[in-house]
Amino acid sequence: MMESAPNPGTAPPAATMPAGEYLARRLCEAGVGHLFGVPGDFNLTLLDTIAATGLLEWIGSPNELGAGYAADAYARRRGLGVVVTTYGVGELSGLNAVAGSAAESVPVLAITGSPATSSVRAGRLVHHTLADGVFNRFERVYSEVTIAQEVLTAEQAGQQIDAVLRAAIIARMPAYLSIPADLATTPVDVARLETPLLAQAALPVAEQVFVEAAAAVLAGAEHPVIIVGHIAARFHRAAEIVSLATAAGIPIVTQPSAKGHVDERHPLHAGVYAGDMVDPRTAKIVEAADAVIHLGTVMSDVLSGFWTDRPVDPVTIALTAQGAYIGGELVAALPFPQALRALHAAATGRTRTASFDPGPPVNDTYPNPGGDLTQATFWQTLQAWLPEHTALLADTGTSFWGALALTLPAGSDLTGQPIWNSIGYCLPATLGQAVADPGRRPVLVIGDGAAQMTVQDLSPIARCGLTPIVILLNNAGYTIERVLQSPDAGYNDIAPWPWPQVVGALTGGRVAVFSVKDLTGLRVALEAAHDLRTMSFIEVTLGRDDAPPLLRALAERSGAGK
Repeated sequence: MMESAPNPGTAPPAATMPAGEYLARRLCEAGVGHLFGVPGDFNLTLLDTIAATGLLEWIGSPNELGAGYAADAYARRRGLGVVVTTYGVGELSGLNAVAGSAAESVPVLAITGSPATSSVRAGRLVHHTLADGVFNRFERVYSEVTIAQEVLTAEQAGQQIDAVLRAAIIARMPAYLSIPADLATTPVDVARLETPLLAQAALPVAEQVFVEAAAAVLAGAEHPVIIVGHIAARFHRAAEIVSLATAAGIPIVTQPSAKGHVDERHPLHAGVYAGDMVDPRTAKIVEAADAVIHLGTVMSDVLSGFWTDRPVDPVTIALTAQGAYIGGELVAALPFPQALRALHAAATGRTRTASFDPGPPVNDTYPNPGGDLTQATFWQTLQAWLPEHTALLADTGTSFWGALALTLPAGSDLTGQPIWNSIGYCLPATLGQAVADPGRRPVLVIGDGAAQMTVQDLSPIARCGLTPIVILLNNAGYTIERVLQSPDAGYNDIAPWPWPQVVGALTGGRVAVFSVKDLTGLRVALEAAHDLRTMSFIEVTLGRDDAPPLLRALAERSGAGK
């Protein structure tokens, strides 16, 4: 029997792959190697489809909030993180984490498995809903905290996946992707992968306009300064920033949210800037500057020293994630990396070299008061011990405001949440940090109140065989709240936990536990933890009302601003 010849007027069928596989391949292209989340019946087909590719490793968490925090920390290192939840109950449990990512400019893709399209069309009363046939309310909730939202359709699946990924990566903001249970395997044209996810057209005209405008501001400046914020850190442009500063002889100060992004030992690094609250030296440098370059800054209450920062004026140059401004006016809609390149071109034409006196080191915040174990001697001891190439995480409260006065060693940075300030963030974030950046050992400092929020995430840390050093500051409750107001109020008390037993139970005993109450014990525990190749947990008992100096400064400003 003869085979019929193909119709020359009919194109061969396009090669396709399941939407879940297409998503996995695009995520790999964006540098993602892991997914954080919690399974649920509406996302199981998606997870099975992704698992079949072998491209992404699943990191399960005890709950969606912790998974979101872990994805946030992962994204800070990799440029994109992913949290996968199920519809309604799961995505709402993770909402706080995604909102924090929005506040802190972190590109997290929030994927939720949602009810099948047939159920949505019929308005069926299914579980994980309010049993009223309304299916778009959670998408609307997420529209408040994400830069882009898509509910996958069979007709536009590939375009929608690409759109949310591009939006998150370019803007360094979270995005939302809802995948109905019956569309995880919907076919997507393989040819779409031939176009790079982030293929962008050059903007030579806009770039040149900004170069000329910035050069005019910088040309005669004798005392310019660069202020580095956390949005710059999200783009991982430390080398370019230092190159810019070095070429033009411009000192650098960093906001608390970007501490460690620029090597603090560099001769042009002048300290941490938060108005006049954290470091008077940096405040003087910024106030005296005749040109101020903001690289990805956000002047929130805490980051501005409660609005004691220098206001925008005609010699203020500012780069955001997607725009270059002078004097508060948009000059060019340039992505941050391109705007930074243009700024480098403008600054290298300077004929003057700036000079500045950095003054005494920030570490004078922690003079040695004697031999007792206090907040001051704890941080002084940590400063002396902290190894190079450490990923330091410090949770909201005494931990972050103590760590802020450290001088970080080479290859180290600080992760915290000074805008969103959700206590407990840093413990699950340690999971995300360790997975994203296995070459650096995390050191987490967290208070007992914060740890009680998210302590269950010690379990996946142990299960994954990760080896962070966790330092718990046990000061019998919410010390930051006591410092802010009503130190003896009962609402700042928490139930005391037997931490060695709790930690042992959550990790299956795969942890070295130390409990210290004096400086000698602290030094011994830190050295022992450093030498061990396992997770270590150090409980440090401190006074209930003892607090780092910068936390007390924060409390004074906060009270005055009420």
